[in-house]
Amino acid sequence: MKAEKALGPDGLPAKYYKTLINQISPVLGEVMNNILREGKIPNTWKEAYVILIPKKEVDTMEVKNYRPISLLNNDYKLFADIMAERLKKVLINKIHGDQTGFLPGRQSRDNVRNLIDIIEYLDMKIDRKAALVFIDAEKAFDNVSWNFLKKALERMGIGEKFRRGIEAIYKEQKAKLVINNNTTEYFNIYKGTRQGCPCPPYYLL
Repeated sequence: MKAEKALGPDGLPAKYYKTLINQISPVLGEVMNNILREGKIPNTWKEAYVILIPKKEVDTMEVKNYRPISLLNNDYKLFADIMAERLKKVLINKIHGDQTGFLPGRQSRDNVRNLIDIIEYLDMKIDRKAALVFIDAEKAFDNVSWNFLKKALERMGIGEKFRRGIEAIYKEQKAKLVINNNTTEYFNIYKGTRQGCPCPPYYLL
């Protein structure tokens, strides 16, 4: 846990957990195991503060040009981090090697090397017809369907307890927008994943 990370709604920093680890970890461990058994998370884990970060060199008057980052409580992020690490071990054998993002031993530079190899091959085979297609899913984090996510985990053969833990995270969510150091009222969220949570990059592979 990095000490300089922005605080979630409960205001408890990483240092709090690091300092009191011996007192907190048995209780937190039981909370986490109970989530896997019953599929229910604490109400504070459903909450987030959302800040909007403008993308570089864009029109800041357009809402689409802002990236929403969710500030989450550290106890939630500990649970999500554990789930992400476990999911990573499964995905490394499920996701094709051409998907180079986020998984151990894979680098995005591998795609650059593949691209160069293809271009050099086609340069030698000038009679070969080919097309290179680059696809970018716009607002992928914001638009993923929770129901689709649930079915994808089932299809991959992910265990029931693990799925229950992930489903608990995405059963109910709410957030407040932070604008000029002021917060809005809470509003409910029904789709998408939280940018700021350790898990979403692995869902979107």
